[in-house]
Amino acid sequence: MKMKQLVLVGGITAMAFLGSAAFGGAPVGPPMALMGEGQWGVGIEFGMEEMDLGASGTMTEISGPSVTSTDELFDVEDLESNMIFGNLAYGICDNWDVFVRLGAANAEDDIRTGPGEVPLTFDGSYGFAWGIGSRATLCRSGAWSFGSILQVTWVDPGDDSSAGSGTEDGVPATWTDDIDIDYWQAQAALAAIYQVDLWSVWVGPFLQFVDGDLDQERNWAEVGGLNTGSNVASLDLEQESEFGVLFGAGYEVSSEWNLWLEGQWSDDSWLFGIGAMFTPEDIFAGM
Repeated sequence: MKMKQLVLVGGITAMAFLGSAAFGGAPVGPPMALMGEGQWGVGIEFGMEEMDLGASGTMTEISGPSVTSTDELFDVEDLESNMIFGNLAYGICDNWDVFVRLGAANAEDDIRTGPGEVPLTFDGSYGFAWGIGSRATLCRSGAWSFGSILQVTWVDPGDDSSAGSGTEDGVPATWTDDIDIDYWQAQAALAAIYQVDLWSVWVGPFLQFVDGDLDQERNWAEVGGLNTGSNVASLDLEQESEFGVLFGAGYEVSSEWNLWLEGQWSDDSWLFGIGAMFTPEDIFAGM
């Protein structure tokens, strides 16, 4: 494919991605094509992520015959998540790959619901996560190349249930909490890549969106009293910071194996990732 065609493909794909609010991310891996034309690859990726999110929506309180609704703003600070994915990739041409990933992710955090209030504790077990994406090498000049990656990943960590005690409107009470969080991440990245022998290093900016839902239900009962009630929150999760930088290094172990380390950083998030891609010549032969 000629240089102008590569730049055109990369530019159109990036504009289509950035113009939509329905795509998402996670570990990105090398921001360049890894497959040859018609070649298949299988890989594995692991990522550790921490990010700050805001959650806004409505809290409905039911106490006896009384029902009230209020607007709420929660701070989801330092939401930690571990992700592991299996990856299947295919080379559309020598400079353009597409891939799909399937795996699992967990999440945990202390969620601040208001000044002076005890944070909600969320500790979700591993739940289903999956995504799709595209890598492209846009141009090359000697040891330097310029690449991009576009991807979407949906994360649905397991729900969390907990119990506690304290005061409800100044009266001793016990309660149970059920919390459910799910979200998607969207990333578009460009990077400069420098290759020396079997090593490559890269750095570049990325644009990120995070959106999702936080649902919380608290059922409480006064100690020694007859009053019971529940608080039900339905909130939208969003990340405030959208720009960051990614960087990484890769090593070509052989013509069939690539390994890499990566990092991502923005004002409200960071991620460390490690991955490998296996591209044997005869995988899925005859397809």
